[in-house]
Amino acid sequence: MSGRTGLVAAFALAGLGVSGAMGSRPGGGVAWLRDEDKALSEARRTGKPLLVEAWAAWCAACKLLDRDTWSDPEVQRQIRVRYVPLRLDFSTEDASSDAQRERYGVQGLPTVLICKPPGCAEAAGHRATGLLRPAEMLAFLTAEP
Repeated sequence: MSGRTGLVAAFALAGLGVSGAMGSRPGGGVAWLRDEDKALSEARRTGKPLLVEAWAAWCAACKLLDRDTWSDPEVQRQIRVRYVPLRLDFSTEDASSDAQRERYGVQGLPTVLICKPPGCAEAAGHRATGLLRPAEMLAFLTAEP
């Protein structure tokens, strides 16, 4: 292997390591439900609001949320105690995801929304768009809407 080919291979492997590390903990340790109907049913049953994350596999800020924020033990504890977590995957664009995006009022990714059914369908609730660090997410999760 020539020096140039070896250098290219090293960069390619380094890139794989970074992308693999960012995606190594899907959801960052949060037990996300991915079925909207099940999550709504669980929220109604428990009386807990939904914590909805609009997410996509291609979204760098979404991956940073997984790695840095959703993996934080206190963030995870607050979610377990207070919410029914639902992750909406907008990795592909189609009629179904477009309708879901409109229902939840998702303008950008990531979007985190706190809502109580049935108000979730009308995109009502407390929301944040963009990357929130653990302290910012804790303030968001514990704020009264």
